Amino acid sequence: MESSWSFGPPGFESLPRRHLSNDLIGALTNLRKTRLAIRMPEEFKHIVRLAGKDLVGEKRVQLALADLKGVSLNFARAVAYAADVDPFVKLGNLNKEHVDRLEKVLRNPVEHGIPSWMLSRRKDYETGKDLHLIGADVAMTVRADIGRERRIRSRRGIRHELGLSVRGQRTRTTGRKGLVVGVKRKEVRIREETAKAEKGRRGRREEKEEKEKKEEKKVEEKKE
Repeated sequence: MESSWSFGPPGFESLPRRHLSNDLIGALTNLRKTRLAIRMPEEFKHIVRLAGKDLVGEKRVQLALADLKGVSLNFARAVAYAADVDPFVKLGNLNKEHVDRLEKVLRNPVEHGIPSWMLSRRKDYETGKDLHLIGADVAMTVRADIGRERRIRSRRGIRHELGLSVRGQRTRTTGRKGLVVGVKRKEVRIREETAKAEKGRRGRREEKEEKEKKEEKKVEEKKE
C-alpha cells in the first residue's frame, strides 16, 4: 500500500539516488514543500500572544495554556470548554475571536461558569472575592502576603524573616545552613571546647597584664 508520504509512482523511493536526475530531484523537493504547505494552512500562527505571554502555536490548546504561570492542565481544559474551544486542536489554528474568548475567560473565570473551587485565590484578603491569579500577579501577591505577615510579626512572618521553614517541616536533620554541616564526634567537640576556653582564659590574663602595665605607667608619670 502506498504511504501518505510517497511523492512518486509505486516503488519510486526504493530506486537508488544515482538513477535520478538533478531536475527530477529538484521537482520532487518542490512537490514535498508544496504538500507540507497544504497540510499547514497559511493562517497558522506559530506564536500566539495570550495573557501577556507568547505561547507556542504548535501545541494543543490545553498544553499551551498550561505554559502560563498559575494555570494547570485541568484549569486549562476548563477554560477551553468555557470559551467554547476544542482543547485538543492546535493553538495556532485558532482565529482572533477564539483567542479573545480564551483571554476573557482567563481574566474572569467565575463569570464564565468555572467553579470557585478551581480558583487559586479564594476569599482574597483585601477584596474578599474568589480570584484566580496568572502570570506576574502570582509572584506579586505572594510577595505582598509575605510582607504583610512580616509587618504584623506573625509566626509565619518571623520564620520567613529568619529564613526558616514555615509549614511545620522538620528542622533537626534537614534545612541546615552555614559552614558546619554534619555531626561532630564527642572527642573532637570536647577538644574544641577546651581550646576555646583556654583561649578565653589566656585572653583575659593578657588583658589583666596590660591593664596593670598601664596603671604602673600612670603612677610613674605622676611621680615625675
